Amino acid sequence: MTTEIHEPIKVGAIFGDYKKKLRPVWFVWNNRKYDIKEITYIWTEKIGKASIHHFMVTDNANLFDISYCTDTLGWTLHSVEMDARA
Repeated sequence: MTTEIHEPIKVGAIFGDYKKKLRPVWFVWNNRKYDIKEITYIWTEKIGKASIHHFMVTDNANLFDISYCTDTLGWTLHSVEMDARA
């Protein structure tokens, strides 16, 4: 089941990697650190002058939709699909 969140989060990311320009590697939500094991999908949308870079990521148990806004330089957790076995 997917739960909508829409909260700011802290993210550790690599900028300027030779393969990809931006790659999140971990994030903190509700005082818990999640290590990103895989990025499953990436897309970008424009809202005014800002680009919003979306990442579907997994910690091998849950699927998260996170994004980075070039205007605010902030990260947001949009939704989480928790593993029913967890």
